[in-house]
Amino acid sequence: MKPLIPICLTFLILQEVLGQNWSSQNYQNHTWEDFFHQNQVLQYINYRDIDYGLLHAALFYATNEQRSKHGLSPLKYSFRIEQLAASHASDMVTYNFYGHFSTIRNKRLLRDRFQIVGLNPSQIAENISSTAGLDYDYGRPVGPPLSPGDFYYRNSSQTEPVQRHTYASYAREVVKLWMDSPGHRANILSPTFHYMGAGCAVYPEKNLFNMPYFINVQCFSTDVN
Repeated sequence: MKPLIPICLTFLILQEVLGQNWSSQNYQNHTWEDFFHQNQVLQYINYRDIDYGLLHAALFYATNEQRSKHGLSPLKYSFRIEQLAASHASDMVTYNFYGHFSTIRNKRLLRDRFQIVGLNPSQIAENISSTAGLDYDYGRPVGPPLSPGDFYYRNSSQTEPVQRHTYASYAREVVKLWMDSPGHRANILSPTFHYMGAGCAVYPEKNLFNMPYFINVQCFSTDVN
């Protein structure tokens, strides 16, 4: 998989994802402002013990942060949309493909994936990305990790570590990359959509000595009927 490839898909026709500590019920208790003040969100991601529920929530709230800054109402959380987003991310890692079109027969199209979880909204959209799990300066060469998970830039004069991400900083970086792309930005800032769910799956990037990367998926809908 390539190191950074965000793409989006919008239709204008009308794995269970509970984390170790974060659960779907927590969405009822937070706005994006107070979410990013939670201690657990500010902890570094442990790639051997990822709280996927918390990471999905961080992407959700980072998206609403951008909508708020642009005067839009926040998106509502949908557990079923989170399910389909996380399933697509996991499928891409498991079956080694990347895109909106799935290689799995009954999940080929985004609408197929919505229908599998019992949804058939009038309008749907999807953003995906493959993004380093560390705060990596894309394009800079790195050497093999000196210890598991500890990566360093290859430099003749000094050894500079690749910094780790917190749940908050990683989610905000991914959403920023989407916001810098017109198609992704349009999905995030669309007043048409009212619901969203996000999902992620980690994989080792072989071109960078197995540096942890995430496939990230966020899906949008007009309704949850």
